Amino acid sequence: MAKSWTKAGGAACAVALVGVAVFFGGSTAAPKPDLKPVAHWVFDIDGTSGKTVTDRAGKLHATLTGGAKVETKGTPHLALAGPDDGALVRASVTADAPFLPREALSVVGWIRPDEPTEWAALFGCFQDNGASEFGTVVGFNKSKFYFGLTSATAKKMTYLESKTEYQLGKWYHLAATYDGKEMKLYVNGALDATSAEQSGPVLWAKDAPLAIGRYKDQNEDFGMVGGIKEVLLCASAIGADQVAAHFAADKELADAPTTVPAGPRWVVEPYLQFVTRTGITVMWEANEPCTATVEYDTVTPMKKAVKVEKPDTMGEVALANLEPHTKYFYRVLVKDAQGRETASKVLSFMTAPGPTDAYSFAVIGDTQRNPVITGKVTKLMWERRPNFVVHCGDVVDDGASKAQWTGDLFKPAAELFGRVAVFPCIGNHEKDHPNYYKYFALPKPEYYYTYTYGNAQFFSLDTNGKRNLKPDGEQYKWLEKELAASTAKWKFCYHHHPVYSSDENDYGDTWKGGTTAGDVRTRDLVKLYEKYNVDVVFNGHIHVYERTWPIRDGKVDQKTGIVHVTSGGGGGGLENFAPTPAFFKKEFRSDFHYCYVTVHNGSFELKAFDKDDRLFDTFALSK
Repeated sequence: MAKSWTKAGGAACAVALVGVAVFFGGSTAAPKPDLKPVAHWVFDIDGTSGKTVTDRAGKLHATLTGGAKVETKGTPHLALAGPDDGALVRASVTADAPFLPREALSVVGWIRPDEPTEWAALFGCFQDNGASEFGTVVGFNKSKFYFGLTSATAKKMTYLESKTEYQLGKWYHLAATYDGKEMKLYVNGALDATSAEQSGPVLWAKDAPLAIGRYKDQNEDFGMVGGIKEVLLCASAIGADQVAAHFAADKELADAPTTVPAGPRWVVEPYLQFVTRTGITVMWEANEPCTATVEYDTVTPMKKAVKVEKPDTMGEVALANLEPHTKYFYRVLVKDAQGRETASKVLSFMTAPGPTDAYSFAVIGDTQRNPVITGKVTKLMWERRPNFVVHCGDVVDDGASKAQWTGDLFKPAAELFGRVAVFPCIGNHEKDHPNYYKYFALPKPEYYYTYTYGNAQFFSLDTNGKRNLKPDGEQYKWLEKELAASTAKWKFCYHHHPVYSSDENDYGDTWKGGTTAGDVRTRDLVKLYEKYNVDVVFNGHIHVYERTWPIRDGKVDQKTGIVHVTSGGGGGGLENFAPTPAFFKKEFRSDFHYCYVTVHNGSFELKAFDKDDRLFDTFALSK
């Protein structure tokens, strides 16, 4: 998704109340100029019935999504906090929709950013994917407001950014106007930025959703944390005096104190890494350098603590000398240079059990960049209370993008990762970037490692192109040594790329020719898997679920074969299967999903659930 920014400023226009017909669109009694909107959504008790938000100017009623709700205390507004919160007006709008403005438009509204984010939207009906840029969107980013629009002449979107930097927890009046020649962005009634890059009619997408409170097109969907009081869509470029008057009618909102307390904020809430029978690592990230205290104990109030005296934004504390198979409570307190302190909520974890105890783990892969699905699936995983999580790689879409780590992975998965440790393998989308090693605390060299949990030993590998997987390679030699020495009852290996795959085109276009039916670079590892009797191999990369027959020596062997499970349904765009079945194919499904595994002594059972928590596959092993 390429963004081209245009930044410009303009002088504020004098406030002049308009002496025209008025209406009472908001929660205050102050009159407002008649902006003659095409659509007008007011988030108060009168404008909302259940999940339906009435369009006071027409028939474009909206439906609340996720946990979005209308808050009636204080200033009535739409409260947005969850990964899928928002208001959907239309799931699909075509370019010829009669309600879409053509020659000119304005988007006007009140918005309160409570948390900085890479892309958040007040209003949008657009498509933004590389060369395919259509429609319009208005919202805020990490620090400023923006207005994006594509015209028939330019055929590429301009993102006009404000000079004004917002303060968290403050209400702002935004007005984005386009008159066919110039884009203007007003903040709190004053002209803040302009651009003449666009001209001619608005170029709308052939198919795009129309949403409030979400940066949403056909393949991107990002929420915001904050509030929206009202939104208007107009088929004209309203004048500066009208903008100023509309702002002045509710100016007290902008003058109100912030609702976000001062002090350090969580960029990434506390989460868990590398749990063992007697230890676990607690990590977090703050928005500024902080000292920290990690409180923990088997009871509350907690009496044990580890202090971090050196200020830093990233925190990493290894708790040691814990009791095996025991529940602990913990919380993290961070303090900035001014002595202001922020505390996390009290969370919990359990140390690893012994070899005769039952345990469970969840498997997910390819979360990539889909926080709505990632949030939904990880919530379902947490509801099953796994002991830990195995992630099969491509945890984000671009390992170099900090915003994707913080916003697309850790934010939607906060509840799960804050209570159970996640053990990842590295995928191709991580790009072997330092962020992978920054956000995970794993045994060195981290791109491959092993750990024991219960009566099983797990082996995590890096199968990306830069790694030598042949017998003379570092990982191969290490893996053979570890497998040969393992005394675990169960052995599980996982890496990103599949040994066997029924995918339609990653390993050759199956609709036109042949396929290698999996990643040939991983085939050397199979020699070790079969030699040392690995039980199950997990992988991702292909955005589907697939389970093979037990395979040995390149053929089905139900007595001594190894089952290969592809679980790549954590959020990446779903893929399809080849038109003809492969010899190894047992079960497959193209859907967002996760797997839940239970183990006790010689009993292993895997269940696969889709994004609506419907069971669609299960298999068991025993020894």
